[in-house]
Amino acid sequence: MSRHWYRLLRYPIIALAVTLTLLWTHHYHRLPASYAVATRTHTVTISSAGFLPNQLTAHEGERVSLMIVNTDTRPHNLAIRDLNLTSTELKPTQSTLLQFSAAKRGRYHFVSDAPGYPETGFQGILVID
Repeated sequence: MSRHWYRLLRYPIIALAVTLTLLWTHHYHRLPASYAVATRTHTVTISSAGFLPNQLTAHEGERVSLMIVNTDTRPHNLAIRDLNLTSTELKPTQSTLLQFSAAKRGRYHFVSDAPGYPETGFQGILVID
C-alpha cells in the first residue's frame, strides 16, 4: 500500500519542493532597490505656439522617455544638441519616442532644427539635477 501512495504523491511532492526552493531563492537573492533605474516620461507637444511644455526636468541617472507629438501644420523635430539627441522630422499629426539616460547634471536647450523655428518659440530647456 505504501508504494501506491508514493506513486500518487511523488509529482505533487516534487512540485512543492521545486516551488519552495524557487520562493526561497527569490526571497534571499533579490537585487537591492538602488540598482533599479527610474524612468521619467514626458510628453512634448509641438504646436503653432512652440513646445508645450517648454521646460522639462529629470534627475541625474534617470532614464528619460520623451514622447514628441507634432500638432502643428508644418514639419518639426526636437533636437538637444548638447546631448547629441535628435528626433526624426515629424510631419503634422506624427509622433515619435526619444529615449536617453540623464547622465550629467546641467541645463540643456532643445530646439526644432528646421530653419527659422528656434527664433519663433520652438525652443525649450531640459534641467537635469
